[in-house]
Amino acid sequence: MVTDDRLRAALTTGPFSLALRLALRASGLSLDRVQYRLAEREVPVSKTALSNWQSGRTQPERAESLRALAVLEEILGLPERALSALLGPPRPRGRWLTRAPNDMRADQAWARPDGLLRTLDSLGTTLAAVDRMSKVSVQVVCVVGADRVLHRVEHLVVLRAEQAGVDRYTVAYRSDLGEPEITAMVGCRQGRRRGDRETGFTTFELLLDRGLDAGELVTLAYTMAPGSAELYHSQRVGASTRVYGALVQFDSGALPVRVYRRFQSSVGETGCAEIDVRLGAAFTAQHVESDPAPGIYRIGWDWD
Repeated sequence: MVTDDRLRAALTTGPFSLALRLALRASGLSLDRVQYRLAEREVPVSKTALSNWQSGRTQPERAESLRALAVLEEILGLPERALSALLGPPRPRGRWLTRAPNDMRADQAWARPDGLLRTLDSLGTTLAAVDRMSKVSVQVVCVVGADRVLHRVEHLVVLRAEQAGVDRYTVAYRSDLGEPEITAMVGCRQGRRRGDRETGFTTFELLLDRGLDAGELVTLAYTMAPGSAELYHSQRVGASTRVYGALVQFDSGALPVRVYRRFQSSVGETGCAEIDVRLGAAFTAQHVESDPAPGIYRIGWDWD
């Protein structure tokens, strides 16, 4: 019998990764121990696969994996099909098909991912739950004033619900120069907010008017006000994103000597080329990509 309230709720609503993670935690078994018990019953599963299942990076799809999942439910003391009932259809494969919302692990996407995980945990959620909504398109407008301060970052995003009932979108922002304010929202309202001063993370929820059907699209707009002398804006782009665009608008009284764009496949990649971006007549610079590769896109500027 399942007695943990969060686990009971996850087994009802999903997603699979969250339910598995909570079930493992409730069992008190390490991944090594679970792997050993599966091997004892002649349904071996690698520790990496178990880790990927609970993080949401992959899910059991092949026949041998589904057989192992049935045994895993017994090992964790769960009812029959408690976990397998949460599995969606097999994930399509290939660049031009719908893919997992985010191809990067937290440690690949962010410096100091421990801060992100702490803020999510304080919201009672996980990275797997964040991926219940994926970005189909993202357009960002950064406005830099005459004082060289990044006054606002306007976001316009098209999101797709990856499962039924999704009613919120979780946004993560990291800066070493202070927490941003949320100054305007369209199509949503601000929910809970958490910060981690040690790592500079701010995580907040944007609440929708209603839960979405699986596959349903929605457009949201929100504006963040960093109010700090940032020298760039970086955007994490996942495999589901079809259009990415970033535009920076400068005050005519304070024009940078250089604007550039840069792409990193992960935060640990070094030696990435910086490509100059020309400033337009309206004192704007922009970078737009169609079907962008998953990774980190930065548009930055130098004053000296």
